[in-house]
Amino acid sequence: MKRLTTILAALCLLTYVQVQAQRYLEPVFTDVEVQTDIMYGVNATVLLLPQVGEAVPQPLLMDVYMPAGDTETERPLCVIAHTGNFLPWPQNGGTTGTRKDSSIVYIAKQLAMRGYVVALIDYRLGWNPIAPSQDERVFTLINAAYRGVQDLRTCIRYFRRTVAEEGNPFGIDPNKVMVWGDGTGGYITLAAATLDEYQEVLIPKFITQDPQGNPLPMVIEQVNGDIYGTSVGIVPQGYPGFPAGDTLCYPNHVGYPSDFNLCVNMGGALGDTSWIDENTPPMISFQVPTDPFAPYMEG
Repeated sequence: MKRLTTILAALCLLTYVQVQAQRYLEPVFTDVEVQTDIMYGVNATVLLLPQVGEAVPQPLLMDVYMPAGDTETERPLCVIAHTGNFLPWPQNGGTTGTRKDSSIVYIAKQLAMRGYVVALIDYRLGWNPIAPSQDERVFTLINAAYRGVQDLRTCIRYFRRTVAEEGNPFGIDPNKVMVWGDGTGGYITLAAATLDEYQEVLIPKFITQDPQGNPLPMVIEQVNGDIYGTSVGIVPQGYPGFPAGDTLCYPNHVGYPSDFNLCVNMGGALGDTSWIDENTPPMISFQVPTDPFAPYMEG
C-alpha cells in the first residue's frame, strides 16, 4: 500500500511538472477570455488633416486576450501590432489592416491558450502615398512609423501603470513583455527594439531639405515627441504640412518603463542596421522570398 501511494504521488508530481513545462509551449487552456475596446492612450492623428487642417486627438484602443479560468496572476504579456501599410482599411487596398485581422486574432488566441496575455492594438495611421515627390512620400511614411513606435511603447507603459496603480487587473508579469509585429507592424516592432535614442534617427536617408534648401530631419523630437511618446510635440512656425502650434504628440503614462524583452517580426523590415547595438533585445524574424517590400536576401 505504501509503495502504491508512493508511485501515485510520483505520478502526480510528474504530471504536475509536465503540465508546468508545457505551459507557454502547448495549449493548456481550451477557452479564451477577450476584453475589447480598451483605451490604452490618446495621441494625435494626422488622418483628418485634409478635412480639419490639423492633427486631432485619437483614442488608442486594444483588445486583450487571456486564458479563461487561469489562476496564474503574473503572466507574460505579448503586444501585437497589425499590418496595413500605415493606412486605414479598406483605403489601404488590402484585405487586412486592423486589430480584428483574422491572422493576428488566431495568433492571439493560440498564445492565450498557452497561458499568455495578449494585446492586439490599434496604432495611429496616416501618410501620403500619392504625394508628388519621393521626399514627401518618405517624409510622411517615416513619421507614420515613428508614431507607431510611440504607440507601441505607450501600450507597454499602460500595462505597467495598471500593475502599479490598479492592482494588476490583467494579471501580467511586467518584467516579461514581448512585442509581435505582422507586416507593417513588424516595421514598428523592429524599430521599437532597436531605437533607444533620438540621435539614431539622424542619418542621411532620413534627412531632407526645407524650402530654403537647409537640412531638415524627417523626425524632430521637439515637433514629433520623443521616441517613447513621453514628451509633447509642438509644430513650430514654418514646419511643412501643419499649422504652427499644432500638437503632434501627447504624453501618456509618463514615468513607467517602455522596454520589453523580446521582439517578433513577421514580414517587416528594419529601418537601418546601424540601429542594432548592445541594447537591442533578442529578435525573431520571419520573411518570405516573394515579399517585394522586405526583400528576403537583404537585412
